[in-house]
Formats: sequence, C-alpha cells, structure tokens
Amino acid sequence: MNSRNVYHTYDPAVDGDETDGFVTAYREWEQSAHRHNAISQDFGKQFQTLWQKCHELETECLEQKKTVKLWQQEGRKMERELNYYKSAAENAGFAFVIIDGDGAVFDEELIALGEEGGKKAAHELHKHLREYMQEECELHNLDNIFVHVVLNAQGLSSALVQSGTLPTSDYAAVTKFGRGFCRAQPLFSFTDVGGGKEQADHKVRKLFEIMEKNIQCKFLALAGCHDNGYATFLESYRNSPKIRLLETTPAAADFRNCHFDRFSIPTVFRSEAVPSKPGSSRPVTNKLATVTTQAMMNSPTPKPPSPALTTAFRTKPAEATNNGGNSYAAIGKAAPSQTFSIVPSKKKNTQQAFILFNRDDERVDAPLPKADPLVVKRMEEQAKAIGANFCNRYHLSPNGTGCKAGDNCSYYHSETKLSKQEILALKHKTRKIVCNNGSICDDFSCNLGHHCQSPVGCYFGSECRFSKFHGMDITPTLKVYEDGTREVISN
Repeated sequence: MNSRNVYHTYDPAVDGDETDGFVTAYREWEQSAHRHNAISQDFGKQFQTLWQKCHELETECLEQKKTVKLWQQEGRKMERELNYYKSAAENAGFAFVIIDGDGAVFDEELIALGEEGGKKAAHELHKHLREYMQEECELHNLDNIFVHVVLNAQGLSSALVQSGTLPTSDYAAVTKFGRGFCRAQPLFSFTDVGGGKEQADHKVRKLFEIMEKNIQCKFLALAGCHDNGYATFLESYRNSPKIRLLETTPAAADFRNCHFDRFSIPTVFRSEAVPSKPGSSRPVTNKLATVTTQAMMNSPTPKPPSPALTTAFRTKPAEATNNGGNSYAAIGKAAPSQTFSIVPSKKKNTQQAFILFNRDDERVDAPLPKADPLVVKRMEEQAKAIGANFCNRYHLSPNGTGCKAGDNCSYYHSETKLSKQEILALKHKTRKIVCNNGSICDDFSCNLGHHCQSPVGCYFGSECRFSKFHGMDITPTLKVYEDGTREVISN
C-alpha cells in the first residue's frame, strides 16, 4: 500500500482524552477572554470618567488663573491708589489750633482796636505758630494752619467792660475783633456759641476729637490750660505725639500731670485771667507797638527783651532715668518745666549741620520741604538746553568746594548762585541717588539718599534702587551735630 494513502482512524479509547483536554483548555481560555474583556470595558469607563474630571479641573484651573490675574491687577491698582493717597495725605498735611476763647482771652488792647486789632492778632498768631512748628517741631511742609476760636462773645465783652479791663466801653468790640481775625487769615475762624454752660467746652472737645483722628492733621494744639476739665479730657490722648498745649494764663492745677509740650504767645493773649471787679486789671501797655519800636531802635545800649514766644518742655524719659532711678511719672511731677525763647531777638547766621539716626544706629534722611514744581521744571529745561545736569557737589557745598574736578567736571557749574528754591529742588533730585555708604554714612555734607522714602509698601518693589533698605525703620531717635553734640529725639 502506498504510504501517501494512509489515513488515521479515530479511536475513542485513544483520542477521547485528547479532545476533552482541548475543550477544557478552550473553555478556560474563553472564560479568561471574557474576564479580560470585562476588565477592559471597566477600565475604559473609568478612564472616560477620569478624563472628564481632568477636563473639568483644567477648565476650572484656567478660570482660576484668570481670576488670580484680575485680582493681581486689581491689587496693583489698589496699591498705587494707596500710595497716592498716602502721598496726598503727607503733602496735604495741616496744623489745627483750637482756642477756648472764654478762658484763653486775646489781649485787651487788640480787642479794643476792633477789626484792626483782630487782623493784627491773626497775623501775629500765624507768624509765631509757623516759627514754633518749624523750629521746635521740625514741621517745615505745613503750609495750612487752621485756627478755630470758640467763645461766648457777648459774655466776654461784658466781663471785659464791666471789670474795666477793656480800654473802651464798646460792647461790640469782641465781635468786631473776631470779624477782623477771620478776614486776615482765610483759615482762621471765630465761632460765637452764645451763652449757656459748657457750650464752648462741648464744641472744643468735639473738634479736638475729630482732628486727633485725622491723619492729615500733623500738629494739634489746644488753648485751654485755664480749665481743669480739659486736663481730664486730654488724659486719653497722652500718647499722641502731635498734641501741644498753647498756654495763656497760668495752667490749672490738674495740668501738672499733663506731659504735653507747652508754648505761649504773650504778644497775642492775656497772661492773667479777666478780673471780676473793676480796678483790678493789669496795667495797659501796647505790646505790639513796643516790639516794633524796639526792633527799629539802633541804640548801642542793650535792648530790653521783647515779649517772646516761649515753650515749656517736660522732662524727657532719658533724663528721668538718670535721676536716682525714679519713675517717669514721679520725675514728671517733681521736675519743674524748663522755659526758653524760640523767637530769639537775633538769629544765628548759620545753622549747625546735623545728621539723624534711628534706634538701630542707621542713618535717616532729614525730611525736605516740598519743592516748587515750577522751579523743578525750569531747572530740568535748563539742564536739557545746556546738555548737562547741574553738579550736585558744586552747588550743594559752600562756595563750590565739594567738586574736586573743577573745570574738568562734566556736569554744569552755574556762574550765578542758585536761589534757595533751586537748591531745594537740587537736593530733592540728589536725594534719589543711593549713597555708597548707605545707612552707615556719617558724612555731614552728604546730600545723597540713605534709604527708601517708603520702606514699607514701596510701589517699585524689588526694582526700587533703595530696595536693600526696604523694611528699615526711618523714625529718627538721635540727632548728632557736627560739633559732636548728641540730642535724643523723643517720639
């Protein structure tokens, strides 16, 4: 038989086991395939769910990014506005003086002159207030001085006439005086509250409360030392650095515990209370005429001292510490006030140079008065036309000795001396240049900047040229003069 025609014959006894094994294996594979398919379908569903969630989160994230960007833009806008309002508050600062006219009485000779006396009193008061703030408080940028007088005009007139204090019988003299007082200075007001117990006190206290909270009010003075009630009222403001007391008549007993700095203006106010009986008033002398006459005299003999604006300072904490370890309150009560003139008859020709330091012995730039924008613009145009900036070292040093380059200097040396306003404008510009010695500079002639003017919340942030000084405390606590004298500044 040919081998190619040989056929396999099925034998159940032999081939049955092989078939059963194949079927079993097939069924196991089929079940495995079903499970795999089920897992794949479940995986697909979960993947679809997760993908949907991821898409939703992506959309939400994009929305959040847009929101954050908008808030960042809004934040920068608000920061600019805040800096603007801070700057406006600083530049628009003012002084406010409240006078209880029932007890702090103007000089009777000025009142007797009526409207003309009111004008003289207003001008004299304004002059001395400005001098006091500049020389004692170092407030050079306060151009606006408000003075508010509150009184019972009819009651004061009657008291002055009936006591014989007023050298005239005109009961309307106080009203006329007030009219001239208001007209002479646009920011001065004279309020007649009429009769009634505590009418003036109530208005004075309310005005004081409002102005003490006003951040634009940099100087707040109260003329009410005649009334013990004000001493109790002022107790809650004892930590306010801007409060001063304008003393006219001797202070009432309760004011011994008030540690506010005091000053007086005897050329404008009576130094004694209005007497209750005729004939007991003080002798009448024309103070303003005396001051003017003495100023015009050219006699070689010593001049009698003119009435001066005086200020009484309380004992500083540092001084109290050196007195046997007594407490601040005890020293304040025991130590008498020191009084000295802040309107000297003859001023020094030059003011001794000084530099300021904070509590960490870091140099602090002394504040500069506000520069005239027209002067700044004119100097910028002049420098542009010349093609060179003004030489800071030449113009800000005595006789131009600060510039060592001389004729070889690449900056402009003006042939004419700069005016005070031009020098001030140049100082402002120089202050924007960072000093190489920074906060450790002790050069009295250095006009460069030693810190950022807004160390907290600077608008320019890390781009500010003074950024390494951000966070620095720019509150001065020590003044060092060129001769080595050191003065502690109480804040």
